[in-house]
Amino acid sequence: MKLRPMTSADEPAVLALNAAAVEQTDPLGPDRLDWLRLIAAHAAVVETEGEVAAFVLTFAPGSAHDSLDFQWFAETYADRFLHLDRIVVAEKYRRQGIASLVYRAVERSAKPFDRLVCRVQSDPPDIASLAFHAARDFVEVGKIHRPDGTTSAMLSKELAD
Repeated sequence: MKLRPMTSADEPAVLALNAAAVEQTDPLGPDRLDWLRLIAAHAAVVETEGEVAAFVLTFAPGSAHDSLDFQWFAETYADRFLHLDRIVVAEKYRRQGIASLVYRAVERSAKPFDRLVCRVQSDPPDIASLAFHAARDFVEVGKIHRPDGTTSAMLSKELAD
């Protein structure tokens, strides 16, 4: 298992992973992925057995990211957060520690910002993701109602010493 920077060669796999998880994350096309990779603090993949098993995108304060989630966190925390925009793990690689590996790396990177933040769908609930985040000491700090009619829990993990 290897966490490495995302390259253009990874884009088909990343787009396929995102499409498979579109009920939990925002849609993603090639142009949007290219743009997000350019402005991301982290655009990385986890490679396992020669294939892309997962990917992650994070954004730092001041980024040009235009998502509703990022804007909410920027209004709430100004420049004291690192936003984990999305992490997707392929179905066949779930429950093998990949998400934990990625979160440990991202949490280390978020330490200078005092907190790592993300959103998780809460209505209808993404039970597995809510449980995963609770186990990692994320707490709900707000809710937003999304244009598609769902509600998201806005989560934060405080990292300051």
